[in-house]
Amino acid sequence: MIHDATPSWSGYNYQGKIALHYVLCHILEKLRADPTHPFHGDSIVLENNEDFELFVGGELVSFHQVKAYEKQSFSSYDEALFGLALNLYNQPGPLGYIHTWKVMNLPAGKSLQQAIEDFIRELIREHDAEPASSTISKAVNVAEGRNKTARIIKQAFDALTADQIYEVLQTIVTDPPLVLARIQSYMYNGIACCSIENINDLIKSKLQEVLVLRGGVNTTKQIDSGFHHLLEMIDIYVTERHLNKRATDLLRIEVSYIVEILDADYEDVSGKYLAVKFKERFFCLFDEFMSNPDYYSIPEDSEAIVCNLSQIKYALLNAGPENLFSYYKNFSPSVRFDSLTNIEQALAFNENGVTDVLLRIFNAVDCTSCENDVSNNKLVYRSLASPERYYLPTTINDRSPTNIARKLRANTRIVEDLFEVNHMIYDGLQMMSLNEQATTHTSAPQSANVVEDEPRDDYFSNLRLIPIQQAMDELNAD
Repeated sequence: MIHDATPSWSGYNYQGKIALHYVLCHILEKLRADPTHPFHGDSIVLENNEDFELFVGGELVSFHQVKAYEKQSFSSYDEALFGLALNLYNQPGPLGYIHTWKVMNLPAGKSLQQAIEDFIRELIREHDAEPASSTISKAVNVAEGRNKTARIIKQAFDALTADQIYEVLQTIVTDPPLVLARIQSYMYNGIACCSIENINDLIKSKLQEVLVLRGGVNTTKQIDSGFHHLLEMIDIYVTERHLNKRATDLLRIEVSYIVEILDADYEDVSGKYLAVKFKERFFCLFDEFMSNPDYYSIPEDSEAIVCNLSQIKYALLNAGPENLFSYYKNFSPSVRFDSLTNIEQALAFNENGVTDVLLRIFNAVDCTSCENDVSNNKLVYRSLASPERYYLPTTINDRSPTNIARKLRANTRIVEDLFEVNHMIYDGLQMMSLNEQATTHTSAPQSANVVEDEPRDDYFSNLRLIPIQQAMDELNAD
């Protein structure tokens, strides 16, 4: 079963790419002043006080909040900005930035700083009116059912009393330079947002500028390879970070190490490189799907409602690039990957099948019925009411059961790869028995004295194609 505690950070996510873009801008700034700048003591840290932080010469210089929200109203961001303000109060000196993929709509006639000030003043007024039941008091008393704002206050000021927190908030609003003036929206080419459609190109443009300044190989292949190596670097870092959450020392990515990655010469098109490239594109499709209102809508109460698609996404983000491609092979049983070269396997990636079928399944089916076999890179749904029923989410967007059956029988690994699966969720209109389709005369008669593999026949006798809606009705009813 998948749990909602799974970390959502990854180099392949919007947040990870924003962190990469920012540190590349830092690298460029230093190299323009000194092409031999050593970057001693410069590093980034992810998921500490904020989404990421930049250290220069060992000193913290900036906090960064990253929000990949479709909604643009200030109310969607106010709590994150409030938390950023409290962190800045606790750390005099650093700047605070918020990065968004849509322009934030501020209240009429208000600047970002004024809007944050109004949010804090409302907490002060609430405490003035009813101190015993205010958000501040609930934070200090760790009241059951306290809201997110109260939890943010408690995290920032764990040792303070309600009166002390009240005084801190008063100080923040009466002395804007202390905190509020240090907060701003990060600008991308003069615009206070960066869309998921643009972030890859922005990173690659910064990569090219670094390569020009460093005098290294400056080709499209080099830029693309450097980009994907950086994504994998962050992915490995995040995995290690979550495995060592209790460590007292901060796990850092040294900026000098990032420069070493960019200086390397990437010429060979290896299977590993293609897997990294695949993972980046696979999760781009998740982001594109989730930003399209025709496909996806964010749950109104994101704190109380588990998003099926996000839970599956977080689980798959934990898989390394080559492991993720193994998951994808299982989601695509009608493709015989073992007969393809590395390049051909990459070209076999069915983007329409992912967007129009696989992600629709992940979004529609209750994630509590999901079983993720990490050791074998297999993810299926299992009926709670009928545990013998296993449902495989697929990328199959071919609606011809005859074609599907022919392709499945050509896959020599299907019995091993799809062990226990008896339902394959596809983009068809009705349930179909694959055994009936597979036994129709679509190929030459069996040669004399040749016995067909009985396990394969037994396997197909139990295998059915099931439409997305029907699978959703059966699994969600559990």
